[in-house]
Amino acid sequence: MKAKKILALLLALTLIPALAACGKPKTPLLVMGNSDVPVGQYTQKILAFYALDEEALAKVGKITYGTNVKEVTTQVKEGSVNCGVVYCTDAFSAGLTVVDNATAEMCGQVIYPAAVMKNSEHPAEAQAFLDYLSSPEAMEIFKAVGFAPVGDTVPAAAAAETGKVELIVFAAASMTETLTQIQGLYQELHPNVTLVYNFDSSGTLKTQIQEGAECDVFISAGQKQMNQLDINANPEVNTDQLDFVLEGSRLNLLENKVVLVVPDGNPGKIESFDGLAAALKK
Repeated sequence: MKAKKILALLLALTLIPALAACGKPKTPLLVMGNSDVPVGQYTQKILAFYALDEEALAKVGKITYGTNVKEVTTQVKEGSVNCGVVYCTDAFSAGLTVVDNATAEMCGQVIYPAAVMKNSEHPAEAQAFLDYLSSPEAMEIFKAVGFAPVGDTVPAAAAAETGKVELIVFAAASMTETLTQIQGLYQELHPNVTLVYNFDSSGTLKTQIQEGAECDVFISAGQKQMNQLDINANPEVNTDQLDFVLEGSRLNLLENKVVLVVPDGNPGKIESFDGLAAALKK
C-alpha cells in the first residue's frame, strides 16, 4: 500500500506541471506595442475588429508587449513570439517577413503629423526643416522604406541662416533610419544647422514635451499624441488644453501601413490576420 501511495505521488508530481503547461502556450502567439504607443493602439483596433479580448489573451500568455515598435520587431526577429504587428517601414528595416497588411477597416489610416513647437527658439529654421521633409528629395528616402506622402511634395525653400543653429527633433522610433539618412543630406545644404534627434515612442515624446523638454519639431506616429498638444484639437482629446503646437505649422506628413510579420521560417504558421485571429480564439 505504501508503495502505491509513493507511485501515485510521483505520478501527480509528473502530471501537474504538464497539465499546467497545457493551459498556456509555450511561445506567445503575438507581440504588440503597449497601449500608450500608436502601433499598440492600432493593434488594439485590429483585436477589437475581430472581437478579441486583449486582456484575457494577455493573461493566459498568448499576447506579450513591447514598449515601442523597435522592441516588437526585436521579439519577432529573435523568434520569441510567433508573430507581431508593426509598421511596414519597420518590417523593411528589420528584414522581417510580412504575411498580411491591415486594412483601413481594421485600424484606420496611419498618418504621421508633424509640427513646429511653440517654444522653439528657432521657429524659422524649424519650419524650413519641416518644409524639407515634404520635398521630393526627402520623400524619395521615405518611400524607399514604405512610407507614402499624404499630400503633394513641395520644393523646400532656402532658409536664411545667420549663425549656428541647433534644432532638436522629436520623432517616432519608426523614423529612425529615414531621418538619420536625411540628417546628412540636410546638413550638407544647411551647414549652419545641427540636427539633434530624439527617437522614442510617440507617447513618451509627447509626455517629455508636456513636461518641458526642449523641442523644435515633433513628428508623431499617430494623430492622438499631436492632438494632445494642440490647442486647436478636439478638447475631448486635448483634455488638458495644452498649447504646444505653433499655429499654422502642423501638417500631415506621411502615411504608413500596419502589417503582420513573422520570424524566419514562420514557425507558428501564421499566414494572415484572419489566421492570427483564429489562433488567438483557440
